[in-house]
Amino acid sequence: MTENQRIALALGCTLLWLLWVAYLYLRHRRAIPRAHRQQDPVEGHVLIAYASQSGTAATLARQSADHLGASRAVTLLPLSQVSSETLRVARKALFVVATYGEGEAPDNGQRFARKFLANPSRSGAGVGALDLSHLSYSVIALGDSTYERFCAFGQRMFDGMAQLGAKALEPLHKVDSALGDPSSVVRAMPQWFRPVPAAVSPGKEEALQRRVWWRLAARTLLNSGSPGEPLFELTLRAVSDWPKWRAGDIFELQPRQPRALVAEWLAQHQLDANEWIVVGKRGQTLQAWLRERWLPRGGFNREKLLSGDFSEFPRLPVREYSVASSHSEKVLKLIVRQQSDGQGNLGLGSGWLTEFCEVGELFAGRLRENSRCHTPDHSRPLLLIGAGSGLAGLRAQIAERSAQAASPGSAGPVWMVFGERCAKTDRPLMEEVDTWMTQGTLSRCDRVFSRSESGEPGYVQDFLARHSQDLYGFVSRGADIYVCGNREGMGAGVDRTLRQVLGDAEVDSLLDHGHYRRDLY
Repeated sequence: MTENQRIALALGCTLLWLLWVAYLYLRHRRAIPRAHRQQDPVEGHVLIAYASQSGTAATLARQSADHLGASRAVTLLPLSQVSSETLRVARKALFVVATYGEGEAPDNGQRFARKFLANPSRSGAGVGALDLSHLSYSVIALGDSTYERFCAFGQRMFDGMAQLGAKALEPLHKVDSALGDPSSVVRAMPQWFRPVPAAVSPGKEEALQRRVWWRLAARTLLNSGSPGEPLFELTLRAVSDWPKWRAGDIFELQPRQPRALVAEWLAQHQLDANEWIVVGKRGQTLQAWLRERWLPRGGFNREKLLSGDFSEFPRLPVREYSVASSHSEKVLKLIVRQQSDGQGNLGLGSGWLTEFCEVGELFAGRLRENSRCHTPDHSRPLLLIGAGSGLAGLRAQIAERSAQAASPGSAGPVWMVFGERCAKTDRPLMEEVDTWMTQGTLSRCDRVFSRSESGEPGYVQDFLARHSQDLYGFVSRGADIYVCGNREGMGAGVDRTLRQVLGDAEVDSLLDHGHYRRDLY
């Protein structure tokens, strides 16, 4: 090989290496949530800040920023990235905040709450209190009225800003997610904040609310013979446009009443099931329309119904489920535990999906981005913790990592700790997990059983406590932590164990920087 050939080869190798680095950088940039890439705040801007656990508040804030950004300067930030300087240079602010659990701040609102709301009179850096007398603000509080402390963090946010001297432009607006009415969130926008009509492109409002029609392609029981409630894997296919999603996103299901129940109600009230009605420019039979509605148990105004007034038949509330598949798999999977009340009545959403929906049937639903639970960097180690139907979020994370691995060994190690009831009957997706172990996508998998006949029974938090050295060592390598499942039992227990092993300061730091992600319900 001549000297010129060696130089050409060296230059070629260098160019390939530079292209590879550029590819990795661009891929990483695409993985960073959009709100985290906002430019630094400028004087006189409108600040839109959100605290969101499941993505609803973040989605509303992002849509609001898109609308308002057409007519004025906007800075969109998660509440965790709002600093004293951000508040000082803003003149107007809209805070869209959810309440997590029993009155807590969402994970990406906890840092703000500790710094500015714990003791507002001493908030801010340097000497003296933070003076926000120049700032006018509104707060939209999202919450669930089934919890005792409904919208408690929103109220705390509203009061805390006032204590720092900011001026409220209007009273606190509370939105009840338990009603399942997406339009109530849109109506919550403050009057001063709504964009002028020219700022909104035709049809954009409808696109933001658009639902997709899905077909149930398959339903598989995952725990036959289990002493617990049945656990199902549902496979869905979009009928027309194929939407995009990422592991950590949420599927919003529009449940339906069972066919037999609606037919019985119609017969009882002597109504024609095939009568054609038009609601919202959409024509359908009365029976089809009623399947998405609450059916009055007592009397109702028959004349109002027949004249086209459907106000006595509110839509069934949506139900939310963590996606269980990656976009590259070309199917949307859910993992759902069948729920029932004390009288044996199945849950509204779980009953529809696991019992009443026929394979091949169409129903409406949509995907909601939940960037808080996205994994931005698959080269980092990942600790997955879950139990029961929380397997959905874990499975999606593993499938996405497997699909995005550019080459063997390019993705970081994954350790999964998963809890179930009985070792004999509760081993869902065992073959799939074994395949991931063989491929190297999954480095370690520990199944924990609460009703183990041999060995130590317990829960995932107990297992982590017993293996605290392994836990500490894995997280010390720069691991992300992702937890999916029940909030009150498993989620709270895991958080306590992490704090005992890692310390409060480390856990708070992981939360603030998005390395400890919780998809809990």
